[in-house]
Amino acid sequence: MSQSNADRFKSKAEECRRLAAEAEGDGDKEGWLRLAAEWDKLAESAAAAGGIFNRYE
Repeated sequence: MSQSNADRFKSKAEECRRLAAEAEGDGDKEGWLRLAAEWDKLAESAAAAGGIFNRYE
């Protein structure tokens, strides 16, 4: 079974948070956390959109 878009986006967000924890500079850490937040938004949108389409299957 393939991974849904929402799951892939959540995975990307987690990866960004891991990289933020490993970042040495504050600017780098902040950048990774901003990217994580954007991936989280995409995951939420994909999950909501998937819920709409699943009703018609």
